[in-house]
Amino acid sequence: MLSLRLIIFGGSFLSCFQFVLNYRVLAIITTISHSHFLSLERILSELTERGHQVTVFSNHAEKLKSPNFVAIDGTSCSTKGLPDTVQDELLTGFVPVFIDDLEHFYDNLLVSECYLKLNSYQELIKSNQSFDVVMVEYFNFRLFTELGYIFKAPVIHYSSLIPPPWVAWDYGYPLDPSYIPNFLGSVGSTKMNFFERLRNTVEVAIMVLVDQLMMSGKTQELVNQYAGTEIPPMEELMRGSSLLLVNTHHTVSGVRPVVPNVVEIGGVHIKEAKKLPQNIEKFINESKHGVVYFCMGSLLRGETFPPEKREAFLYAFSKIPQRVLWKWEGDVLPGKSDNIMISKWMPQRDILAHPNVKLFISHGGLLGTSEAVYEGVPVLGIPIFGDQRTNIKSLEANGAGELLDYNEISKEVVLEKIQRLLNDPKYKENAKLLSDRYRDRPMSPLDTAVYWTEYVIRHKGAPHLRTAAADMPWYQYLLLDVIAFIVAVLVAGLLIIYYTTKFILRAIYGLICGGGAKKGSSKSDKKKRN
Repeated sequence: MLSLRLIIFGGSFLSCFQFVLNYRVLAIITTISHSHFLSLERILSELTERGHQVTVFSNHAEKLKSPNFVAIDGTSCSTKGLPDTVQDELLTGFVPVFIDDLEHFYDNLLVSECYLKLNSYQELIKSNQSFDVVMVEYFNFRLFTELGYIFKAPVIHYSSLIPPPWVAWDYGYPLDPSYIPNFLGSVGSTKMNFFERLRNTVEVAIMVLVDQLMMSGKTQELVNQYAGTEIPPMEELMRGSSLLLVNTHHTVSGVRPVVPNVVEIGGVHIKEAKKLPQNIEKFINESKHGVVYFCMGSLLRGETFPPEKREAFLYAFSKIPQRVLWKWEGDVLPGKSDNIMISKWMPQRDILAHPNVKLFISHGGLLGTSEAVYEGVPVLGIPIFGDQRTNIKSLEANGAGELLDYNEISKEVVLEKIQRLLNDPKYKENAKLLSDRYRDRPMSPLDTAVYWTEYVIRHKGAPHLRTAAADMPWYQYLLLDVIAFIVAVLVAGLLIIYYTTKFILRAIYGLICGGGAKKGSSKSDKKKRN
């Protein structure tokens, strides 16, 4: 959509023409977690501020305020799936391992069927609307990429965390487990010993197999069922995708080789810190020794901690001189000491920005971890599922935090780790260095995201950014056909040399031995005649 504005300066007849492109954007965000919605919502809000019209299909769509938003409500699906599983299993003594995380991936894909059945979604795909670009959250499956085909628009994927391994195949960037840690794994650091590389390789292979044997087939089945069998295969649609925006930054997540249409925008959700509520600001300001902030995110409720785990933290907090802000969803915290303030909700971004906050105790979610890194606050991470362990391991590798295994939580262990992070100045110093590197960029994450979104639209999908590797079969990408040819030529050459040499040696042997035998035979005959 092209609009023309006439600008007249003063009383003179000086005028200029300003062309403003107002694009129509369709965004699909179906992940249950509100934290996933927050970062992409920031980009969409900025697009509306720049005059673009954004249509959003999400279970959080009612939270969008700008008049340029068109919300397609999906809240009836918001209670399905993960939260109950998390609360019932994760914090009651059961901590999922790698395979359980993959099961959650598949469960999320099944939950997405709820959105496909909604009348609002069916009306959308059958409408005659036109869009300049389709933005799809690529959390762990490719579903909704077909909307680009339906509306004849380029597709931009958005990943709210480190992408799973199969995204590398879709976008054609290197997937090398020798130095690229799997985001669901336990390695975290790019520097791995032999056994870590072995484990990382096995985990990556399992994830790729799960995607090929389960996720891809189910995704195609859902697309055919709810969007029509005339939709091309999902592999073909993915090859036509234009851009991947990733909410990571190499200073925290490690250096990973990418291609031009994979762009890091880590920290895009971080806004300017606001003034704290009066009671919280007073609590922090009056703490002579600083404050510890304790929050386990939006999906995990602190009140579901088993009593022995909760008491371990209460004991540790009672032994330190710092005050503690604890996001506690219950009305009462049994055994709470005087240095603890609880609240069902806390402005995390603004709390971490306060200079008197000395430590962040967290589950290791990427958004909270990014906020802590941005403000230079050391982190004690208690990973529960997903990419959380990888995030905390990355902080450990940078010397800006430590990991506390959920199964090892005890009074002594918690107190020892908290005291070390508070009292050893190296953690704060390393956190500050990491913050400086994280902030030092040529363009803000938000401006970067908006620039590349508009770039894709301006250049009709920007196919020139896409590497040829994304269109190659896996055996060609891995050069298996070339290797097979070289091996075949070498084997054939060796066989030719072997049999040629064998033939020549036999011939020589025959000449030598055959001639000698003939000569000896003639002498014998001569004797007999005499």
